[in-house]
Amino acid sequence: MNMKPGVYMKEKKIKLIETGMKLFAEKGYHMTSVEAIAEGAGVSKGAFYLHFQSKKDFIVTAFRHYHQEITARVESVQKQNLAPRDSFAKQIEVVTKYIYRYKDFLMMHLYQNISIGENTDVFMKQMNAENFHWLRQNLNRIYGDKMAPYYPDMIIQLEGLISGYFKWIIIDDIHIERNQLGPYIVRRMDDIVSGLLEREETPLVTPDDIPEPYREEVPVSTILTAMKDKIDTLGLTPEKVRELEDVIGIMFTETGKDHPQKPVIQGLLVHFQRIPEFEQECQEMARLLHIQLLD
Repeated sequence: MNMKPGVYMKEKKIKLIETGMKLFAEKGYHMTSVEAIAEGAGVSKGAFYLHFQSKKDFIVTAFRHYHQEITARVESVQKQNLAPRDSFAKQIEVVTKYIYRYKDFLMMHLYQNISIGENTDVFMKQMNAENFHWLRQNLNRIYGDKMAPYYPDMIIQLEGLISGYFKWIIIDDIHIERNQLGPYIVRRMDDIVSGLLEREETPLVTPDDIPEPYREEVPVSTILTAMKDKIDTLGLTPEKVRELEDVIGIMFTETGKDHPQKPVIQGLLVHFQRIPEFEQECQEMARLLHIQLLD
């Protein structure tokens, strides 16, 4: 059976990313050459430049690739018919499994001083905002509006719990059962909630103290950027990739207007509604723009 060109290109690109991340972890970002990455992945240097413009472009793409991978796994759990506590615990479990699988990449990220440009700084800020909204969404599903005044404090403590365990996993190589960390952290949040209510604590950080990027919903431009990044991960034909990227470009222009034409956006989103992997993005776009998705 012949492999579709898009699938072949995707596999080569992922192979290069995974090879590069391992080499960065072993030798350091600055000591790893493009030639070494290409050789390790079993391709020519020229083939490397078919996928990446430079080593900086490579590392930026790697960041986005791993972020998309882990986001897709979390979204898959969210779509399951699980109770809120079980769902959150399962989401933490899939992230934990991912941490163990890609420790090389994460080790490199922690230890390497890499200047990779302003665009990546923006991307990192978007990731932080998305993480805040992810935690806020799960806390709200579990505890409801009664804990809303405490959510900033709870998110800060929750981030500390999760990142603390992940740091020990990555740096100190401790072993934690993948399916135990999620339920354990959810139980600790129950303890925090119980203590806050029992002592009638005054929040240290109020909702009004939340930085502006975290206070707002994820903007349409961020969703469109994520959709554009996801296109390259689906193994589509080059023609289909170009078509969808053109559609994204038009949507960027239209949604950036003071008064975007909703029928135009509805028609453009149809291109993505036909692809199951974009179901959640289409629904979120429709919600933010107050439009109905076309059948």
